[in-house]
Amino acid sequence: MNKEPVDISRFLPIGEMLRGLMEQPFIQKADLKTILRSRGVFTCNTEKSDSIPVLMATILSPSEFDVLRESQNSREDNPKRITQVVAWDSDETLLDSLPDDIDFKKIVDMEFSSCKVDGAPEFVPVDGNPDHLRLEFDVERTNLTKSWASTKSTFPGSLELKRIKDKGEVKVVVTHTANETKQVASKATSSLVNTFKESGHISKAKDIERITFGRFSNASRIEYFLELSVETTSNILSFEEIVDLELSPDQEAELPANMDWMSNRIDDLKLNGKSLHETFFVNEKSSHEYIFLYRVDVRYSFDISGLEGSCVVSISFPEYIKSKSDKSELEISIKSMSFADRLRGITKNEVKEMLLDELETQKIEKYRNYIVD
Repeated sequence: MNKEPVDISRFLPIGEMLRGLMEQPFIQKADLKTILRSRGVFTCNTEKSDSIPVLMATILSPSEFDVLRESQNSREDNPKRITQVVAWDSDETLLDSLPDDIDFKKIVDMEFSSCKVDGAPEFVPVDGNPDHLRLEFDVERTNLTKSWASTKSTFPGSLELKRIKDKGEVKVVVTHTANETKQVASKATSSLVNTFKESGHISKAKDIERITFGRFSNASRIEYFLELSVETTSNILSFEEIVDLELSPDQEAELPANMDWMSNRIDDLKLNGKSLHETFFVNEKSSHEYIFLYRVDVRYSFDISGLEGSCVVSISFPEYIKSKSDKSELEISIKSMSFADRLRGITKNEVKEMLLDELETQKIEKYRNYIVD
């Protein structure tokens, strides 16, 4: 007998089904405490093991259920950005260059996957600009081995193309929230570039330019990280401190005396704290050539037209962390945000998009100063 996924939007769970939802890792004890306190219920302990039985004995209201669903969405949908560049050899706009019969769902071909692309997404001009196109899509993933609360998940993603006329190139920005959305955007990008090559808009001799781990020397990679963080020239972001580092020693190099303790002992080193840019790993240039630095988490303050706050941004080569691949692409995401005042007339996601746009501009403008290949 086939197990059909439960449509979470059509009913209110009770009893054991409610337990299955509340035990999911994306539901935190603070979420449950908020619901209980809104009812005037206080428990001696705020652990989930104490809150769940109380809530199981009652029925959630639609608004309370929405709070839990929003907790899931806000934690799973944190956008991550990858930027690529490709030379553009045509005078035509991006909009005019798109093929008339483009079929996005056919391009990504997920017929035999547990995922599917919802609807029929299309490229649309951003602010009416025919040289700035954006395609937004949702990928739905079904996993029948999981509990009803997480059988079906939907992840948003987008693919953005922007022609930079004075540089004769097109910037490609992939925003993904899961591996599935990243794969969909990657397939769509490759297909579009091949189509543009066939129609003469991109030279067949040109490839997509990616910001990958292997394009830097050890020293230039650290300098690039510093350019994006400590030495940022952004008009809306101000550097505060580096709060996380992830690195490893270059075991193929003969380490200096002050780093000899790492030789044949340290594979990966994760540092968490305050003002880590003042540690010798970052602060002493003489150490840079011996270090593989692949992640920094940076705290910035920001001011967007009077909207003030702070955020922690992760700048990393995530695939290098997993597999030590030199082809790992640089990725930027916002881990947390806080605001000096209550938001009015703008959402948290809209602020996040503006910050990501600013970080992308900084990233793409500076990387060619540091690559060595």
